[in-house]
Amino acid sequence: MESRSQHRPVRVALVGDVSLELIAPYFREAGYETYVPAGFGAWRQELLDAGSGLRRFAPDFVFDVTARDAALADEVPGFFDERMRKLASMPYSLDGIHAIVDEFEFFRRSAPKKALAVDADNTLWRGILSEDGADALVPCVAFQKGLLELRRKGVILILLTKNDPSESFMRPDMPLKDSDFAARRINWAPKAGNLVEACRELNIGVDSVVFVDDNPHERAQMEAHLPEVAVAPWRGWEGGADRADAEARQLLRRLEEYFFAGAGATDEDRLRADDYTAAARREELRRSIGFADAGEYLESLGLHVRPSLAASGDIPRLAQMAGKTNQFNATTLRRTADGFAALLSDPGKRVFVFRAGDRFGEQGIVCYIVADVEARRITDFVMSCRAMGRTLEHFALNHVADALGFRPELYYEPTAKNGPFKAFLDSLPASSGPLPTRYRKMED
Repeated sequence: MESRSQHRPVRVALVGDVSLELIAPYFREAGYETYVPAGFGAWRQELLDAGSGLRRFAPDFVFDVTARDAALADEVPGFFDERMRKLASMPYSLDGIHAIVDEFEFFRRSAPKKALAVDADNTLWRGILSEDGADALVPCVAFQKGLLELRRKGVILILLTKNDPSESFMRPDMPLKDSDFAARRINWAPKAGNLVEACRELNIGVDSVVFVDDNPHERAQMEAHLPEVAVAPWRGWEGGADRADAEARQLLRRLEEYFFAGAGATDEDRLRADDYTAAARREELRRSIGFADAGEYLESLGLHVRPSLAASGDIPRLAQMAGKTNQFNATTLRRTADGFAALLSDPGKRVFVFRAGDRFGEQGIVCYIVADVEARRITDFVMSCRAMGRTLEHFALNHVADALGFRPELYYEPTAKNGPFKAFLDSLPASSGPLPTRYRKMED
C-alpha cells in the first residue's frame, strides 16, 4: 500500500459482513476517501485478488467495521437497531454508526506510546477552575481512576492546562493527586510548547505522547504544531452526567487498546511512572542545592546498581527494551523473546543485565549487554533513556570487562537515532583501564 500524503484524504477500505454501502457515507462525511467492495461479503475475495478494485484503491487502512461490536454495544446505548438488521442487513443505529466512525479515528492513530498528556478543565473534571472555583468542580471519578490504573502500569502522566499557576489543583477528594503527574505545565502558554518542554524535562520524545483535551481548538493546535503527537479524537463529556462513567470507560478502553496495550507487561513498566515522578524530585534537589558540578549532584543521588547474568525471567523485559530503545543502542538489533532465550542457552554468549536505582526509588532493568565471548566483542549495548547521563554505561562496561577478564570490542552500527551511543563511544579513552562511575555495586 502506498504511503499517505498530507495532500490527500486518508483512504480507508471498509470490510465486514454487513451492508457496508449504508455505512460508507458517514466515513466520507468525516473526510475519508472510502472504498466498499462490490457485493455483500465480497471483501475476502478482493483481499486475495492482486488485481481487485480494493488493491487498485491502495487504502491506507483496511477497517473491519464489525470487529468491535461487542465493546461498542456495551458502551453505546442503542448501538444495534434490529429494524435495520431486518430491512437492510445493517444492524446499527445511527448512534452506532457514529461510534464506529469514532472508533476508526482511534484505530488509524494507533501506535505504542509511553505518556498521556491531559487537560484539566472539562476533562479531569466538569467545570472551569478559573471561572467556577475549585468547590464547584465535579470530578470525573471514573476517568481519574482509569488514569491511575494506566499510571500503575507505567504510563507517564503529564498535566497540560491553561490556568493560573497559583490556583489550587487536584482537590483532596479527587482520586488523582499532584504527585501522580511526572510533569505539570499550568500557565497560559500554548500547550504544544509546554509539551515540548515537559518532554525535554522527562527525556522522552514528543512522538511517544498521546494528548487528550476536550477543546477542539487545542486539539487542532497540537496537531498543527506537533503532528507526531497522537491527538485523541475525543470531544469531551457530551452525554451529560448520567453518561459520564460510560463515556470514561469507552475513552479509557480506546486509550489502552490503541496506545498502551503493552503497558504493565514487565516489572519495569510498573516502576516507570514512579521513576519519572522521581526524576522531577531529582531535578528539584539539583536546583534547590545548586551543586557546582554534575559529579557532586550525582554523588548526592546515592546511585546503586545490581549487575547479574540474565535469567529466563528477565527475557520479557529484554525483548521489550530491544524493541523500543533507540538512543543508547549500539546496533538496534530487535531481538525477540525467542532470540534472547537462544542467547541464554548459548555457551559462547553472555547476557548481562543491570538493575539500577537511587535514593528516590528503583528502576529495575535499565541496561543490558550481550557479549560474544569467542569474538571478544559486545554485540548489544542497550540502555534506557531514563538512565542516561549518570555513568551507568561506565559501570556496565567495567563490570563486563571484569567478568570476562578482558575489555571486549564495542560493535557499533549507526542509525538515525542512536547518536547518544556514538557520543559515548567517542568519549572512551584509548586506554583500557576502568572508567569513572558514580554507581555503587549492590549484591542481591
